[in-house]
Amino acid sequence: MLKLSNETKVGVLTALGITLLVLGFNLLKGKSLFSHSKTIYAVYKQVNGLQPSNAVQVNGLVVGNVSNLDVMDHDPSKILVTITISKKIEIPRNSVARISSDLLGTKTVQLDLGNASDYLKSGDTIYAAVDGSMTDALKEQLNPLVRKLQGTLMNIDSLLLNVNSLLDTTSKVQLQQAIRNLNTITHNFTVTSASLNTMLDPNNGTVTGTMRNLEAVTGNLKNNNEKIGHILDNAEKTTSALANGNIDKTLQQLQSAANSLNTTIAKLNTTDGTAGLLLNDKKVYNNLQSSLNSLNKLLEDLRVNPKRYVHFSLFGKKDKVKPIPSDSVQVQ
Repeated sequence: MLKLSNETKVGVLTALGITLLVLGFNLLKGKSLFSHSKTIYAVYKQVNGLQPSNAVQVNGLVVGNVSNLDVMDHDPSKILVTITISKKIEIPRNSVARISSDLLGTKTVQLDLGNASDYLKSGDTIYAAVDGSMTDALKEQLNPLVRKLQGTLMNIDSLLLNVNSLLDTTSKVQLQQAIRNLNTITHNFTVTSASLNTMLDPNNGTVTGTMRNLEAVTGNLKNNNEKIGHILDNAEKTTSALANGNIDKTLQQLQSAANSLNTTIAKLNTTDGTAGLLLNDKKVYNNLQSSLNSLNKLLEDLRVNPKRYVHFSLFGKKDKVKPIPSDSVQVQ
């Protein structure tokens, strides 16, 4: 068996290591080792941070990658980008390789396919374009706003200058007085806030005391819930008894009595019956008045001359009849 020297073994291992190093380097650069790829070129004025191994996409599909970036003729405005297409696709000659970026800032080369019938071959150059960055788009949107803001600030500055020139001494004094009033209002508001904080104090505040009293009242209601229930039951029984009683019959009897009383009063207002004659007939009144006068005279005569009606004498002597004071008055 043939024996290899140590020098031979070292040489073989060195060659194998170099080969693996080259293959790994190509793999890291995104080059495929076992597929037939197509290489095209694009020239940009600026690449917005594009790096080797960035993806090349068509309609969102990754079809290759960027293999190299280089400066042409020592001119920084001409950057040659080498694009390797690993997918078997046909690219129309009027297509555009456009550098774009997503929200995370990842750069890609988007191939916008044209409509030409002639296709690019390996080694051809494609049209190049660069999308504006998000910063550029933001600047483009903000520039009009910034200009408007600058104009507004200039107008405010001019207005303040005009107001300052218009304010005389009296106006300035009034403005100072208004500022003092505003300070007074602020102080009063501070005092009011302190009073409110005192009222809301969880230990000694008025609101806290009120809430405690309310809690005590609700506690009493809760403790006397059974008694309240009995009271409500008694009220319900009372209302039921009133509802089931003969209230309607009693009211009807009361109405009938009122009607009878009205009828009696109506009869008293007429000359029908003795009571009506006594109340309404003037002749009966006059006769009654005359009878009363006669009765009064009789009683007065009985008081003055009792012996006229009761005679008693041992000697048979008759007393002289005295006139009634009322009659003597009438005679005079």
